[in-house]
Parts: sequence; structure tokens; C-alpha cells
Amino acid sequence: MNLRLIMIAVAAGGLAASALSLYVAGRRDGAELHRDAVAALTQQRDVARLEAEGERAAQARLSEALARSSRADQVAAAFIPQALNTEDGHAPLDAARADRLHAADRQLCQAAPELVGCAAVEPGA
Repeated sequence: MNLRLIMIAVAAGGLAASALSLYVAGRRDGAELHRDAVAALTQQRDVARLEAEGERAAQARLSEALARSSRADQVAAAFIPQALNTEDGHAPLDAARADRLHAADRQLCQAAPELVGCAAVEPGA
């Protein structure tokens, strides 16, 4: 009978060790599944953040372009009536007319300094 108790104890111990092994393996597999899900959600969050930053940057560029266009329209609107009503509109360019054109160019370059030709214009010129 002593041998039988030892065999039962060994079998119960083996069964307990197997059950514990399965439990630990299941927990580890579950953790890996959650780790993959967390990684996927983190990647989605990063993509959404980058898209939002891109949208804000595009909105800022659009606002800047609209403001620059508005300033250019204001300069042109002020300059066109003067140009159309001058007596020297068809005459060779004299100093007063050249000064008006240069002033309009400076205003446009102040509104949009990245335009071609604006880098050559000095701020005080």
C-alpha cells in the first residue's frame, strides 16, 4: 500500500506540474496577443498624430498663402488705378513712374520675400 500511495502522489504531482505548465503557457500566449494589440494601437496612434500634424501644417501654409495673396491684391488694387490714370502711361518711363513701380515692387517683396527677384531687393531700398 505504501507503493500505491507513492505512485498516486507522483501522478498527482505530475498532473499538478502539467496543469501549472499549461496555465503559464496560456498566460504567456495571452500576454503576446495583448502585446501585439498594443503595438498595433500604438502604430495607429502614431499615424493619426502624424496625419494631424500634417493637416495643421497644410492649414498654416494655406493661411499664409491666402494672407500673402490678399496683401498682393491690396498692393495691386492701390497701384492699378494710379497706373491707369497717369498721363505718362504710354510715354517712356520717367523717374517718378520708376519710383512708383519700385515702391510697388518693394511692397510685394515685403509681403512675399521668397518670390523670384525679391532676394535682390534690400529692405531699405
